[in-house]
Amino acid sequence: MQILPAVDLRALAAGPERAEAEARLLDLACREVGIFEVVGHEVPPALCRELFGVTREFFALPPAVKAAVAQPQPDQVRGWSGLGSEGIAYSLDEESPADLKEKMDMGPPPRVIDDGSLYRPADSGPHLADNIWPETPAGMAAVWSEYYAHMARVSAGLMALCARAYGLPADYFADKYDRSISMLRALYYPDQPESPLGGQMRAGVHTDYGTFTLVTAEDRPGGLEVLDPSGTWSPVPTSPGRFVAMVGDLFAEWTADTWTSTLHRVANPPRARALDSSRLAFAFYDHPNYDVHVDVLPPFHGDDEPPAGPPLTSGDHLRQKYLRQTTFGRREADL
Repeated sequence: MQILPAVDLRALAAGPERAEAEARLLDLACREVGIFEVVGHEVPPALCRELFGVTREFFALPPAVKAAVAQPQPDQVRGWSGLGSEGIAYSLDEESPADLKEKMDMGPPPRVIDDGSLYRPADSGPHLADNIWPETPAGMAAVWSEYYAHMARVSAGLMALCARAYGLPADYFADKYDRSISMLRALYYPDQPESPLGGQMRAGVHTDYGTFTLVTAEDRPGGLEVLDPSGTWSPVPTSPGRFVAMVGDLFAEWTADTWTSTLHRVANPPRARALDSSRLAFAFYDHPNYDVHVDVLPPFHGDDEPPAGPPLTSGDHLRQKYLRQTTFGRREADL
């Protein structure tokens, strides 16, 4: 998939007619392809270079040093996870060997409310937990936090276009994202001196769990592939500062599968390149507030649909998915 549809965020500031046209383009891309390039995002190239540089420095540290900021709990997606620590295909209830990657995660920055305390409701579960930062590299937290803010801004632009595409007010999603539980993840795929096990990949076949996933990554052997409409696994061209967006499970729920989740994986490098194939990628997983309902949006309700049962919340949906991913298929009742 060498040529992706491109959605230009500059359309939002170019007047209603241009914004409506771009919204129609986004809708077409999500219905027919499930992946598109985001342009006009205004993320500074220098910030992207700094992000990749400081994060590669972190992953080069010895495992014992990185373990000081290890993920605290299976459902608390913060900090570092080592090679082989999860099998992401289990999120689709598919068995697979452990993924050949390391990762580092951050969630929303702390929110201070009117009385000066942190916003952390009792029913928010693990989704507003503190971020965990290493002492080295010293500037990592600042760089990641600045980048996270840019991704949240890009996400807000995409959601405004989505609202237009659905015939909803442009600010329809604003109050569903004012306490967002979006996450930023660095994915490090090291060289592969040994051949993978049968069925083992850098990241197994999966869909992502939220609305959009925004990805930027190094162009290295063994990269992102999506299942295209013809049923073929197609490589996705990547480079630092180039952003692609994929549709996640929550949009499939919101749109009654009018937009379907994008099946994707990260392939292993060819054996001839396996010792020169380390690859770093960043994924911003866009998620609304933890208490937003994951049910069908008004434009997609069928006339004869029976009343739905109690809707799942965004936070519960996300937690259940991550438990299966990080515990190799175990569910909450088994923990």
